[in-house]
Amino acid sequence: MYAETLAPHRHISSQSISIQEASAILDKYLANSQTHPHLHPDALITPSGTSFSAQGGPTGGVVLHNLRRVAAGLRGDYLEPEPTPEPEGEDQDQQQNGRAPKSGKKTAVAPEEWQDMSEFEREEGMIEVGEVGDRTNFVQEGGEAPELEAVAGEGKKRAQEDEEDGKLDKAARKKAKKAKDKEFRAQKERSRAEKSA
Repeated sequence: MYAETLAPHRHISSQSISIQEASAILDKYLANSQTHPHLHPDALITPSGTSFSAQGGPTGGVVLHNLRRVAAGLRGDYLEPEPTPEPEGEDQDQQQNGRAPKSGKKTAVAPEEWQDMSEFEREEGMIEVGEVGDRTNFVQEGGEAPELEAVAGEGKKRAQEDEEDGKLDKAARKKAKKAKDKEFRAQKERSRAEKSA
């Protein structure tokens, strides 16, 4: 038997640190990330080594951008909230609808109030509210229900019939395949005879 060995690891305790210590650690990380691509979450790992991402470069992508904002907050700087990006193609949709696209200027947006889902569905005509009425399981109203009889042992009988049908189908498929193969060989023989003649 072999003794089990654990992978190398470091135990990191979960001790509380002060805001100043956290700020210093984060600032050091961000400064080192400018020169060391392996510190970037979006770094490219290639056979020749780790390199900066094509989109972010040394400044990094979204994660490092957000870490810089956190570091500024730890230092006590207040940063304005960033606007959420608009989905691609919204400007095109607005132009097609005859409206001018939104400009790059920041504008104050009034918060929308949410509407109850049931109220929305009522306004859109998706769902009727109130008594629905009589319901049936039939496709057409007024149709007669089919007569059903439960016969003891019918399930076994049907399974045997299906098995027999399966055997017949299998035999028919085998016979058709043999005929097809025979015809294919005959065509091949004819084409060989024509080529040699």
